[in-house]
Amino acid sequence: MHDFTHIDRSQIPSQWPVRGNKNDARILQALTIPAESKNSSQHNQSKKAHRNGIKKPKTHRYPSLKGTDPKFRRNHRHALHGTMKALKEAKEGKRDTV
Repeated sequence: MHDFTHIDRSQIPSQWPVRGNKNDARILQALTIPAESKNSSQHNQSKKAHRNGIKKPKTHRYPSLKGTDPKFRRNHRHALHGTMKALKEAKEGKRDTV
């Protein structure tokens, strides 16, 4: 019997040439290929996540206008200026309503 323990996993063909019983090939393949480690598990993940609490993302009072329409941003700048002007005039008594 040959010793197949030194063969790398990439060198082993997907199907062994079978001359006799198919179970012999399966046993041989099971003996020569080491078990791969598992990729992931959901065990304990919920407990870990809730240990410090699941927090909402922080939101700011004025969200960024990055990515908005440039035409809207230009008009918005002028609209804010007009609003500040109206508030200032109302504070000084030059205007009845805002």
